[in-house]
Amino acid sequence: MSTRRTPETVSFILALFVVAILNIPFWRLFYRVLAPQSAYEWGFMAAVFIALLAAAYLSFLLLAVRPLLRPVVGLLLVMTAAASYFMLEYGTVIDVNMVRNVLETNLAEAGDLMTAKLLAYVVFLGLVPAALLWFVPIEWPGMREDFWRKLKSAAITLPLAAVILFPFVPALTSTFRENTALRLTLTPSNFIDALDKYARSKYKVARTNVVQPIGIDAVRTPPAGSRPALFVIVVGETARADHFSLNGYQRATNPELSQVADLINYPYASSCGTDTAESVPCMFSGLGRKNFSNSEAASRQNLLDVLARVGFDVIWRENQAGCKGVCDRIKTEILTGLKHPASDAHTENHDDVLVDGLAEQIKGLKNDTVIVMHMMGSHGPAYWERYPPQFEMFKPVCRESQFSRCTREAIVNAYDNTIEYSDHVLARLIGILQAASGIADTGMIYMSDHGESLGENNIYLHGMPYAMAPEAQTHVPMVAWLSEPLRKRTSSDIGCLKHSTERKRSHDNLFHSVLGILDVKTNIYDSSLDLFAPCRNRKVLGAAGVATPVSLR
Repeated sequence: MSTRRTPETVSFILALFVVAILNIPFWRLFYRVLAPQSAYEWGFMAAVFIALLAAAYLSFLLLAVRPLLRPVVGLLLVMTAAASYFMLEYGTVIDVNMVRNVLETNLAEAGDLMTAKLLAYVVFLGLVPAALLWFVPIEWPGMREDFWRKLKSAAITLPLAAVILFPFVPALTSTFRENTALRLTLTPSNFIDALDKYARSKYKVARTNVVQPIGIDAVRTPPAGSRPALFVIVVGETARADHFSLNGYQRATNPELSQVADLINYPYASSCGTDTAESVPCMFSGLGRKNFSNSEAASRQNLLDVLARVGFDVIWRENQAGCKGVCDRIKTEILTGLKHPASDAHTENHDDVLVDGLAEQIKGLKNDTVIVMHMMGSHGPAYWERYPPQFEMFKPVCRESQFSRCTREAIVNAYDNTIEYSDHVLARLIGILQAASGIADTGMIYMSDHGESLGENNIYLHGMPYAMAPEAQTHVPMVAWLSEPLRKRTSSDIGCLKHSTERKRSHDNLFHSVLGILDVKTNIYDSSLDLFAPCRNRKVLGAAGVATPVSLR
């Protein structure tokens, strides 16, 4: 009796393993969405299982060709096991933005996600099944026989699955239409589709290979005898607005910023995306969230190019995983991994490095300058590595990237410590800019690239598709500070600025606000998106100091 297995048998076993075991995150979500009680609903779940099993079986049967099956399916099993782990551990889903975020991160950030549990998933649910597949003897038929056997399998499987699923078509269409997360949790189809979309977008950019200029009409004429201007744009990382005590959070996470005179806080700001790879290019592109795509942004210049064209010295200071193409044509200083300020050997550099040496740099300032500081901020899951020990105010803290080993309280404590440290870095920056206001017209604006889920509805980290992302991932902190000389130079009224913060703001405002406050005139500037425009060119009238508009640019 032959011990060899037929391709049909192997394909069915693979399909059963992938659908039943590697898709536990999908079934968990499906059960939560459906909450089955009636016999019809339980029958619907069973019908979906059979339909997915049939689809997986036929897919593996197509791959069941001698040169393809073992290497291709082996790799697929390893990738599917890893995808299953991340969805199960952090409650996330997988789409093109998540794939882009993973592929465009650096090794240090990727290392934070390497846990013993991930290794166990990859080994026991990926490598071991792949090894078994490699060594199991398979009885390969001839080409013609193989064709007819596969055709016969499809002729039986497809009608059978259709008959079983047909009574549940109304439930199927409504459930999957209203719950996009189900499709993005179903693996391996989710990451295969996402990888395809990512590759297509990269190919589109590579094929174009031309960066279109924007704002070619831009001009700037500084007032005669004016001093150098220095404006700092701080791109935060993974900070959520509702964990800023400036915005009403009960914990004192902003002990230093809360003491800064003339700080302008925008409590209702939203991000362009839910991951760095999307949000950072978006906020500098000028396209706005509704019109943004990574391929479109990559094929055109951005805010920094316009500023450089009109004569600013533009510098990007990087303490994270890169500028995602924004600084490609700009002077860039990579600070990640430097030994100053001193930090634990196993950690990345802390964000104070972004501000170190700035005071000395300002003393030698001759030209108008814009500096972008890209923070490490609150990047997870290794929150405890993002701040020096003296900023560990909230305890106990989670010192694990594998969140299932920590209580939610410890995770939130570690995260809040990162917010407190970012508060210190921003306050220190403002202090340096304030001290330099005697020799330069200084100002800054800070906004986080996206927020972070901290266990609400069993979701952690970020990167959910925007349409289904919780507010924790899209509601971001935003603050600005303008020195008195810069306010005087631009005729900006601080009382008006502080009282104009209750409206909803977003990343869309950055592009136009920076152009406006730096007096860059171009037809791509939109005053309605300029945070500062309503409060420029104003006179203070009366003893009450009521600001009345004289003219608006």
